[in-house]
Amino acid sequence: MSVQSSSKVQKIWLWGKKKFSHRFRSFLGLMCLSFLLSLACTPAASNRSSPANSPHVATNPTLAAVPINRPAIVFPSDAGIIDVTQFGAIPDDGQDDTAAIQAAISAHPTKNHIFYFPNGTYDISDMLTLAGSQKRNIFQGQSQQGTILRLMDSVPSTYTKAILNFGPAPAQRFRNAIRDMTINVGRNHPQSIGVQFNASNQGTAQNVTILSEDRKGNIGLDMSYTDEIGPLLVKAITVNGFDYGIKTRWPTASQTFENITLLNQNVCGWWNTNSQKVFARQVRSQNTVPAIINDGEAGFVLLDSTLTGSGAAASEPAISNQKSMYIDRTQTTGYKLAVKSNVNWGRGNGNVPSGNITHYLANGFGENRKGGPVTLFPSANQMLGLPIKETPEMPWEQDLSKWDGPHKHLLGTSGLPDDDLDDTPSIQAAIDSGATTVYLPRGTWTINQPLELRNNVRRLMGTEAKVKMAKNAVIRVGPGQSPTVIIERLEKVETIEHTSQRTLVLNNLLGFHYVPKASKPGDVFINDCVGSSVIFKDQNVWARQLNLESNTQSQLNITAKVLNDNAQVWILGYKTEDEGTTIKTINGGKTELFGAAHVGSGVSNADNPRFITEDSSFSVAGIYGKGFSIVAKETRKGKTQTTDTFKNADAYIAYPS
Repeated sequence: MSVQSSSKVQKIWLWGKKKFSHRFRSFLGLMCLSFLLSLACTPAASNRSSPANSPHVATNPTLAAVPINRPAIVFPSDAGIIDVTQFGAIPDDGQDDTAAIQAAISAHPTKNHIFYFPNGTYDISDMLTLAGSQKRNIFQGQSQQGTILRLMDSVPSTYTKAILNFGPAPAQRFRNAIRDMTINVGRNHPQSIGVQFNASNQGTAQNVTILSEDRKGNIGLDMSYTDEIGPLLVKAITVNGFDYGIKTRWPTASQTFENITLLNQNVCGWWNTNSQKVFARQVRSQNTVPAIINDGEAGFVLLDSTLTGSGAAASEPAISNQKSMYIDRTQTTGYKLAVKSNVNWGRGNGNVPSGNITHYLANGFGENRKGGPVTLFPSANQMLGLPIKETPEMPWEQDLSKWDGPHKHLLGTSGLPDDDLDDTPSIQAAIDSGATTVYLPRGTWTINQPLELRNNVRRLMGTEAKVKMAKNAVIRVGPGQSPTVIIERLEKVETIEHTSQRTLVLNNLLGFHYVPKASKPGDVFINDCVGSSVIFKDQNVWARQLNLESNTQSQLNITAKVLNDNAQVWILGYKTEDEGTTIKTINGGKTELFGAAHVGSGVSNADNPRFITEDSSFSVAGIYGKGFSIVAKETRKGKTQTTDTFKNADAYIAYPS
């Protein structure tokens, strides 16, 4: 062995060194729990769909009322995670763990650290806060039901803070996340807050329960405590108790939510205010109070939801709306009204009686903002109703012998992070090793050559890692044993080429550019990703929280941030920055967009309308932001129409009725 290779092995050993005693004790428990959980079947994806170009039919969306059992989240010991028990936090002993957990956080500011919480109850006496620049902090529990951060009973009833705070404005809280745990404010803390969550551009709160044991508390999920929160994705969250289950506010960005359960609130299930733009799907509320209040110039898009009232709810509206709102396929029962319209000065469409809402927009294109959506040609009066598929959930690999990483394949100068030397050979070797999960431990990995996902690999993930890719470097999604492959938890990914018919899932990527390279490539699912531009061609796409930032007006080789070329594209939550067309749909493509927010000071010229539709189908609900000389351009059979304003209407439709 060369001196250089020996040095590398020593570096790896030092890097992966852990306190073995706790690891071994935890390992046995993890394996037992993982085995039991792995016996539980993951629920099949919902295939609720409305055929394109047909009337919306109010359905009964199947929503998760309680957290489902998922395989335990486990990592190899050399993944670079920060186990809070190694800093003195001891779950289930009834002793205060706050100082130990805070010590772990403070010792590792920013830099994509995963703070890992093995199963157990951690006793909290004061608010946990992020260190340094308060970005790139990932709080990861072993399981949603098993990892619990609980406010101690000894904490005074006057406690007004959160258990966990993710930092203030400005919008620089990149990649912050909380996953797979329960936040419990205990009992007799009526002014307490569960989580004050903040992330910018890319970040997620996912698979989290926020609980008040006696229903008392101020806010469960607080995203109102500071400005400039978002864009981000909140998914699979249950809030039980509190005056307000969720509170969102401030106008800077936008926030996307999916699969949200609100139970037993005292004042309101969800309060959105002060111009925040919320795009939400699958909200399930069971309450005696209003489910949603949308006021203070705020905007709200709501899909596929069930709002159930009981008791005092009979004298309340399920939804109280003051400004901008679009609702599709939502059931309300037990309330006096489905929607109470409080739009100022008699403008907008009126109240909606209790029952099923097939489609509703608060502000139309007619006089005094009444009537239906904006159209440039004779068109339908509702959204496209494209089929919606749930994102495939790949079971978390429990057998760590099936994990592999580049640091286990030292090839010349390849195989270690943070040295600016090409790691492509080592990453490819890990992919070709037969592993199902290939992980890049925390650090920066250099990719100077094309990389292909093939063979047995089902998941390529960072824990949480950066990549540095050369101009000619790409990640190719090639043929493989698994019909679905996931790329997730990485920063600075550049080009991803889809060269097969495999389904591709992109999760939690800060920086990416997607290009299809196969004839009729596989389906694509995008969740909580920020990038520059994407092309979709002859395929199906479902995106949740897509954030594209690039000046495509100045790049003559890029016609739009999203180019839909004969694809079927469904998006929940789309935020854009900088000049240039945001979506162009051509050659018979179909694009359905729920929630569009544009920010920035530049103005796109008349050659770069916000939305372009050429002999194709397009619909958008929830349209926010300025900066375009032309907001829509549609061409049908050689004739073109444009408009420079939507007049505050909540939807624009561009397909024949």
